[in-house]
Amino acid sequence: MIPGIVLSQTTIEGKVFYRDGATPAPFVNVEILNRPGTATMTNFKGDFSLRVGDSKKTDTILISSVGYTSIKLPLHIAAKRSAFVLNEIVKNLNGVTVFNSHEMVGSQSESVGFYRNWNHENSGGEIGRIFNLPHERFKIDKIRLKAGNTCDTCLLRLHIRYVEDGEPGEEIFTDSIGLLVNRLSLDSKVSEFDLTPYDFTFTEKTFFVGVEVLSCRNGKKGNCTFSFAGTEKGVYLYRNSNEEEAKWHATNPADDNYTIYLKLFLRF
Repeated sequence: MIPGIVLSQTTIEGKVFYRDGATPAPFVNVEILNRPGTATMTNFKGDFSLRVGDSKKTDTILISSVGYTSIKLPLHIAAKRSAFVLNEIVKNLNGVTVFNSHEMVGSQSESVGFYRNWNHENSGGEIGRIFNLPHERFKIDKIRLKAGNTCDTCLLRLHIRYVEDGEPGEEIFTDSIGLLVNRLSLDSKVSEFDLTPYDFTFTEKTFFVGVEVLSCRNGKKGNCTFSFAGTEKGVYLYRNSNEEEAKWHATNPADDNYTIYLKLFLRF
């Protein structure tokens, strides 16, 4: 029997499958649109549990995974479904442009200089920077970041946004890109978002790259912290989830706080 989805004031639970409805879909993004911090991922069995607070009839749920067509449904309709099945995207390879030149842009220094704890208890916050590139068309294969994590696991989400009037705007990607970060030290290793399955061609020369901490888990071991690591001073943009309208703030270039290491691996 396939578990259904149960809607209450605080929690939604459901199950996601691939194609034939028999194969569970793990690590699939599940979120409520236009409600910052209301997002999660399915586990190894395809199950998810998502806190939404007091739901509204206008709420929309989005279920997405790389290489599959996203599911977007009104929340009250999704609540009546017994299963969610993702269909694979069929790509047309005619007229594909080949990108042979490689480039790395972003943070230059590899040694960690500054870092700041990020309040993962209030999910929905986001930090990043604006990139300006000279290329007319390019692909982003990977986006690397550095962090320190004393939690068992933290779930991060990547945002690549249009820039409107000097501030981050709407998402360029229609699907969410998630990354599960296990326990690590600031100087032990790096974490990367892999964008190669998207095979997406960018035409925006100016865009914003940001990272959001969706949630952190530490079992029964007590408190834990997640820290973004930075190596260079500069202007970074961030916003807090607990602020009204989630306004963007710009850092002082001389300030060590709210810095983040971001390196982009490109083809053009």
